[in-house]
Amino acid sequence: MRPFFPGRESGRPVFVAHRGASDRALENSPAAFTLAASGGADMIEFDVRLSSDGVPVVFHDVRTGRTAKENLAVARTAAARLRTVRLKNGEKLPFLADVLEIVGGIVPINIESKAPGGIAAAAKALSKAGYGGELLLSSGLRDECLAARDLLPGISCGLVTRRPSASDLAFCLRHGLTSIHPYRRLLSVLRLRKLAASGIPFLPYTVDDPAEAFALIAAGAAGVFSNRALALREGWRISP
Repeated sequence: MRPFFPGRESGRPVFVAHRGASDRALENSPAAFTLAASGGADMIEFDVRLSSDGVPVVFHDVRTGRTAKENLAVARTAAARLRTVRLKNGEKLPFLADVLEIVGGIVPINIESKAPGGIAAAAKALSKAGYGGELLLSSGLRDECLAARDLLPGISCGLVTRRPSASDLAFCLRHGLTSIHPYRRLLSVLRLRKLAASGIPFLPYTVDDPAEAFALIAAGAAGVFSNRALALREGWRISP
């Protein structure tokens, strides 16, 4: 099983910047990605959806209203129209190509596909950009994980799930996925034990409390997704 990213610092958990440095800037915004990259984040996670004409857009929700000044359905809106949308911090809504340029391979990234076809579109964008940085693909859609294995077999891929089931673990092992990303609130002691016993690196989301993060790591987690990733990393380094 390949490591979930090649540059992982040996002996230390991974603190993934969830949607960029989202404790200091609007989530999934250019500012959040710039701050996370300049701060040397272990990895930056972000979400990809497709415009109506198949262009990969970096946005978490189905509609833009929560973090943008307009409320449009991403999948029903053409890329040209989405490019006119302003986020609530005044920045333009970023596309995948924009984020690849911002990060520029400085730190590893995790592209999570939120929609069918997202991985294929991401693969094209990565190729067009000539992107050579460290990379983890992921999705909560099993077909997207299979697409990642087929289209980009040399790139690590993780399964996003709420409650990790025996079926999830079997799927990861059967298809050579390199990590599983479960929802922290649904991790019972028994589930944590089963995850640890599977041998599949697991990274719960989204964990902002240091005590909770460090307890999950003590229980076997390889790291966590966090809105406060840089602060958690610093806390880990100075903890006894």
